[in-house]
Amino acid sequence: MKHIKFISKYTQGVQYHLLIVLLVSFVYVGVVLINPLLLQFTVDHVIGTTPITQPFQQSLVTSLGGVSTLQNNLWILALAVVVLNMVSGLALFIRGQSMGTFAETFTENVRNHLYQHLQILPYTYHVNSKTGDLIQRCTSDVDQINRFLNNQIRELMYAVLMVIISVTVLFKINVKMAWISMIAFPIIFVFAFVFFKKMQVLFKESDEAEAELSNVFQESLDAVRVVKAFNRERFELEKFERKNRDYRDKTRHLIELLAVYWGVSDLICFLQILLVLIASIFEVRSGAMSVGNAIVFVSYISMVLWPIRNVGRIISDMGKVTVAIDRLEEILDVEPEELDKGIQPEIKGNIVFDNVSFMYDDGHSNVLNDVSFTIDAGQTVAIMGPTGSGKSSLVHLLTRIYDVTKGNIIIDGTNINEIAPRYIRSKVGIVLQEPYLFSKSIYENIRVATPEALEFEVHQAAQIASVHDVIESFDQGYETMVGEKGVTLSGGQKQRVAIARTVINKQPIVIFDDSLSALDSETDAKIRAALQKENGNATTIIITHRVNSAQNADKILVINKGEIVQTGTHAELMNQEGLYHTIAEIQNVTKEDRDYES
Repeated sequence: MKHIKFISKYTQGVQYHLLIVLLVSFVYVGVVLINPLLLQFTVDHVIGTTPITQPFQQSLVTSLGGVSTLQNNLWILALAVVVLNMVSGLALFIRGQSMGTFAETFTENVRNHLYQHLQILPYTYHVNSKTGDLIQRCTSDVDQINRFLNNQIRELMYAVLMVIISVTVLFKINVKMAWISMIAFPIIFVFAFVFFKKMQVLFKESDEAEAELSNVFQESLDAVRVVKAFNRERFELEKFERKNRDYRDKTRHLIELLAVYWGVSDLICFLQILLVLIASIFEVRSGAMSVGNAIVFVSYISMVLWPIRNVGRIISDMGKVTVAIDRLEEILDVEPEELDKGIQPEIKGNIVFDNVSFMYDDGHSNVLNDVSFTIDAGQTVAIMGPTGSGKSSLVHLLTRIYDVTKGNIIIDGTNINEIAPRYIRSKVGIVLQEPYLFSKSIYENIRVATPEALEFEVHQAAQIASVHDVIESFDQGYETMVGEKGVTLSGGQKQRVAIARTVINKQPIVIFDDSLSALDSETDAKIRAALQKENGNATTIIITHRVNSAQNADKILVINKGEIVQTGTHAELMNQEGLYHTIAEIQNVTKEDRDYES
């Protein structure tokens, strides 16, 4: 029932198409079943001499001029066959159009909802999920449901109507033969139901194996540079072959069991038709049934058994569909992030960390331990420390990607937990360590978060990021396509485009998350000077491991193992023993740098 509700939810407004499909299916089945009756009439009454006993047939034949008229004008019967087939063709066309509208509306609506839902799920969900699996659910699983709605629903209607109408006609012709004709019905149905009930587990295993295969394929393509740089082609190929082999084995097992079903069901259908044929011969010989009626029985049973047999395939696909819907609901049941819940205070850039501790959901110890510091609005603060010391966690907390485990973060007098996540993110510009560029032009990438930005603003942002001249040197200028993930640009060029994309917004808080490390010292200095000149009132946080990027900051915070171990200016920290001094010596900072501001 929950699966029906799921489909119904995404087909609001087009459900009447199912009624249209039912009506035209009724017409189509009626026309299909009239053909054997027309053949029976011709054999028994036009070619043969069996008297007409059915009142409807008598009135119809009388209106056409009697049996003799039909015997002398066989074209009338031929025309009837042509007209009936034209009607059935029209019914099939209408059925296909209506079912297609119903199925494609579902597909469009569910994919839109899935994509929208994925966009507002917490960051932790995406971190813990496999991209390939999510893609497979949003494509293959949705397609599986689409195929079922587009094909199997109408086949199911056809099968049900065919059984009801044909069995009714057969009982009117000969009750004993009708019961004989139905012997295989419950056998096939029960066999199909039990068989595919057991196979539902295999459908799920096959789907999950396909998702694993998709994930390996997608991950390998994403990391193609790393794979080539470290000669990992053989390793990646072996990993892919293992997953592919697992998928093949599970799918082959599924296909083998399906082959058993089709073979056994074919045999049952053949034996049923043979039984009806033999019984019909005895009935005709005994005079209990005409030759025409025998033809009707054999024709009807042949037409009815295959739809019943196909119920097995429908149940098979239904098993796949229930698995697909369950996999989609696993995504949709995840509680979305409440992006607009909270207040929207004026933000100037004053930041206070008050005894902040933080632990990831799957962590066993704090990433940050009782961290406290203050950043005044408009200040430039550098945060330094070794890898894994908790520097980037500060960024996640400032944008509410994660919330603090203990303590408080105060932004301009307001606790950050009271501020709407979407709002705070609109006020904090971040340049990430690994910039992601979309497969668009440079111009579109720079204004991706500010689509209303004018051309001169895009150029101005590029100049601040020291990338304007580089862009102008390209043949297509700002219309140059950067390729997937910016693959056509160098690391430094991608980083500068990402910086331009951030600074164009002129947010009150700007964070460089180790993003200046890909630049040479001269470019680094030029960008920071241009940014200071253009947006001097912004609070700037520079997360870096390079002393040259930190030395001009108003304040430097040195973090190690989740704790602030040193605070001060470059000159103050260079004149005291500690981690900062050690890092500076390793990086060969000159005596002049040590005397900076002293």
